Amino acid sequence: MTVAQHSFGFAAEVDEPGPMTAAHRHDDVELNVGDADVTYLLSGTRTRIPADRVAVFWAARPHQLIDVTPGTHVSWLTVPLPVFLAWGLPDRFVSSLLGGRLVVPHALDDDGAGDLAVRFARWSRELGGTSAFADRTARIEVEALVRRISVSEDLGRTTAPAVPATTERVAAMAAFVAGHFAEPVGVAEVAAHVHLHPGHAMALFKRVTGTSIGGYLAQCRLAEAQRLLVSSTMPVTDVALAAGFGSTSQFYARFRAAVGTTPSAYRRRIASVDDREAAGA
Repeated sequence: MTVAQHSFGFAAEVDEPGPMTAAHRHDDVELNVGDADVTYLLSGTRTRIPADRVAVFWAARPHQLIDVTPGTHVSWLTVPLPVFLAWGLPDRFVSSLLGGRLVVPHALDDDGAGDLAVRFARWSRELGGTSAFADRTARIEVEALVRRISVSEDLGRTTAPAVPATTERVAAMAAFVAGHFAEPVGVAEVAAHVHLHPGHAMALFKRVTGTSIGGYLAQCRLAEAQRLLVSSTMPVTDVALAAGFGSTSQFYARFRAAVGTTPSAYRRRIASVDDREAAGA
């Protein structure tokens, strides 16, 4: 998948993945569950997802599966952002996801670990399948699961595993970028944060993440711009500045290349889908 892909749509898949060769992003809310521990780098934060625990995050934030045991089965499910927003979930939960948090509820009242894997496998067959009734039923079941997650009392309890020093440094650089993307930060500042020469820092970052420091910085800025377009009424020019873009023209060019439409059209599309979903509720 390329960084510019906008959305996978309402879909599910079960696979035996290896570590991702590059950080990527797409405009969906993503749910993951594996039958063994997996480790993600999400907006610069390294997080271990324990086996048989469902994790939820907004995939417009740069993310990368960096550690997974061979033979591990991982189930993915994507919900387009407009559909997710139309569900009317608690503000705290929505804001947390759009802010870049990976949510891993400690337990769900009626969900056994094995049952989750069975559900994801069934949804992978039913979503987008030949039966409109089965597709609709699967969407309702997914919404119910996300609603239960949104009101869980112990969201986000995870632990970070030990990692090699090289990955540690790259994670520190990614975290620095994620925390300073709205500033006029460049490669020199990112490299200085981990006490490396800029050339060495760029090569190391590219080798581990598959993405350049500049590309990762652009991804963080684009995710923030999308968040502001969805969650505020700020004029587009103000969104560009708040997200760290040096000029409106640069913002428009990067946004269209990555998302496939203009910032204003993106905002209207989200709002129109939200209105249609609400009218059909």
